[in-house]
Amino acid sequence: MKYPVALILGLTIVACKNPRQTASSGQDSIPPNDTTNAFFPVAEYLETEILHVDSVPLALKKYTTVNNRTDSEFIQVPEFNTLAKQFLPQELHDGRFEKDYTESSFRDKSTESVTFTYSTTAEELPLKRVDVQTIPHNGSQRVKSIYLEKNYSSGDSLITQKMYWRAGKSFQIATRTTLRGKPSVDQLLKVVWDEEEDE
Repeated sequence: MKYPVALILGLTIVACKNPRQTASSGQDSIPPNDTTNAFFPVAEYLETEILHVDSVPLALKKYTTVNNRTDSEFIQVPEFNTLAKQFLPQELHDGRFEKDYTESSFRDKSTESVTFTYSTTAEELPLKRVDVQTIPHNGSQRVKSIYLEKNYSSGDSLITQKMYWRAGKSFQIATRTTLRGKPSVDQLLKVVWDEEEDE
């Protein structure tokens, strides 16, 4: 799959200006985003990935793990879309992302990967954190993964979700549901459309 390399490279160059050396970690730590730097277009990127899966005939396999038991099945595009759109919460749209979140970033000198982290202190927003990791590719940077973390209430339940999108390959959603006075229930959902390893 082709990625928007020029856009990602441009964002990476902006984010990597004036890095501060962090001696203990071997990484370049980059100060938080200011108003002149554009946020990475997380929603647009994920929408492009979803549209790609929609448009190409791929085998879509879903794995569901509950209580250490995993079931697997092939799914169709409509179910894929329903599951994948959990990665597109309202906070990423309508200008709220830039308004309610702050950006920080770092570059790993050993791997030349760059990670953009977006976080909020607004208690009312379910989406708490977004990480975008890019890696070197043909002289520039491409997206490797996007991570989202959400915390919200549904009725009497507190729900925590840790969501990982591996670009061009798969996504997974780890959900913990906690109901007062009862043990937490953990579920791991994974959907794969390209099982080739390219690490």
